[in-house]
Amino acid sequence: MKGACELHKLTYLLITGLLLVVLAACGGNEESSNDKTKEDTKTEEKSGEQKQPEVDKVDADKVVATVNDKEIKGEDFNALYSQSQMQYVQTGQEVPKEQLKQLKTQVAESMVGQELILQDAKDKGYEASDEQVKKELASLKEGYESEEKFEAALKKSDMSEEDLKKEIAKNIQYTTYIDKEIKVDEVTEEEMKKYYEQAKEQGKSKEMPAYEDVKPQIKKGLEGEQKQKKTQELIEKLKKDADVKINI
Repeated sequence: MKGACELHKLTYLLITGLLLVVLAACGGNEESSNDKTKEDTKTEEKSGEQKQPEVDKVDADKVVATVNDKEIKGEDFNALYSQSQMQYVQTGQEVPKEQLKQLKTQVAESMVGQELILQDAKDKGYEASDEQVKKELASLKEGYESEEKFEAALKKSDMSEEDLKKEIAKNIQYTTYIDKEIKVDEVTEEEMKKYYEQAKEQGKSKEMPAYEDVKPQIKKGLEGEQKQKKTQELIEKLKKDADVKINI
């Protein structure tokens, strides 16, 4: 993240809470990011490197997908699509053209999945309380040195505090739904040990932490994989009963 760590209009990154992560990270790393940007700029000036390539985008008003009666427009699509290209752009590379179409489809599909979950969550009565939103917002603000810096970050990303509250509410609605509706099976000792042994065999380091030391992390990771798989299965199920069109 560069400069003042622009927040972007990440209106559809709530599936993983990435909007909230970006906000928090900007607050905590603003100075170090600025310093790094200055160093990178000096390096580019000395080496005569060209500016980083532009990120491919679609028209802001383009309807990239519809989920039942909900339109997903280019303005929201670009936020997630741009982030997907940044790993290339930050190294001064452009995403190969043959990969752009595939990337666009993947991003559109993920946004459709998010919207299907949100619509089902709303139908089942999942909502974020004002207290939950206020608590999350306060937590984000704590990552900034002052209210002024927080407001400046919002302004640079063309967001108001009300916009942010709406996204926080969506994020709470989504995560609560996933936690309540998707149950994972108990991870067995055998599964954890198998994972550990495979990691040990594949690891380049000769020294591995003791199994008991990393057991909690292994369990959490395997549960996360289960939840991710079951979430995708749920999305596919919801899609069968929905009117979904992707226009990418």
